[in-house]
Amino acid sequence: MSKAAISNQLSIRKPTIIAWLAQKEYKDNRGWTKNKFRIHTPTESQRIVNLKKARINGKQYFLGSAYIQMDYSKAYPQEPLPSLWFMDETVRQAGLQTHEPKKRKKGQDIVSRLLFPIKNIVRLGLIQQSCDFIGKKYIQGSGEPIHVFSTSFYQWFELYQIRRVLTETAEMAIQSLTAFWEKFPLPQVLREDNGMTFRGTGRTSGSIGQFVKFLLNLNITPLFSAPYQSYTNPHIEGHNRTFGDKLWAKHHFTTPNEIDKECDRFNAESREFFEWKFKERLKATNLRRLNNKSILDSTHLHSTQGKKICFIRFVERWKETNQTSGIPLCQPE
Repeated sequence: MSKAAISNQLSIRKPTIIAWLAQKEYKDNRGWTKNKFRIHTPTESQRIVNLKKARINGKQYFLGSAYIQMDYSKAYPQEPLPSLWFMDETVRQAGLQTHEPKKRKKGQDIVSRLLFPIKNIVRLGLIQQSCDFIGKKYIQGSGEPIHVFSTSFYQWFELYQIRRVLTETAEMAIQSLTAFWEKFPLPQVLREDNGMTFRGTGRTSGSIGQFVKFLLNLNITPLFSAPYQSYTNPHIEGHNRTFGDKLWAKHHFTTPNEIDKECDRFNAESREFFEWKFKERLKATNLRRLNNKSILDSTHLHSTQGKKICFIRFVERWKETNQTSGIPLCQPE
């Protein structure tokens, strides 16, 4: 555009336009001061720092910005709630980060390379949950292993709960989940691995096991992750590492009661966040819950109508059969 056209469009005198365009730089303090926020105040920053330090000094298990945001809303209920980005930035500037940023590792893009069916899994049901047994642990002075069952909501809700159990059996898994669903909503999908505890069959011909019958009677779809591919059940595997890093590695247990006490404290922190963040969703009237009509039967499958079992499987190529490709339906462990 010509200078005259610019002048007419902006309703500014042509000499002013000429003067502006003649300047190569401006010296009128334009721009924004570095590390100065447009919306948030130093008071908010100091509050966040104090809340973060309180969680660290209190040796709480969950130290992330989402939990600091919860503490902020409870401490200052009448104040606007700062964003998670601002909390992350404030914590970083204060040098209070409690873990190093994740480093990119080789094979990190395996999900995209293998065309992992994320959207198909999401469509299986609104509320999805996963469960697993954490590997055997041992306490000093005892040769008996400690078994821990873990379960978590990973879609629509976020909640991670752990409890010590006597053995790694289907009965213990059923007992633990029943206790969980007496307090929290039933999911539409439960993701688990291919262990015989959950699958119910070994090297013999496949059949519906006790744990699967229990789920199907509650109209919950079992979703079995791919054999020997832990990343196909990433939510619970990540939480299990959290248990190992935050609870097991940082305590010196000598009795099972000490483990139970810390598990209760861990669960209470996770539940507090769950009830705060999802308080509106928990009011939904379409949530399924255990009641007198719920079928808590693991010995008989009462109906197959509208029920299904889902599997995550990948196409493989077998060298011993002339590079034949196919999908393994079952790989005994």
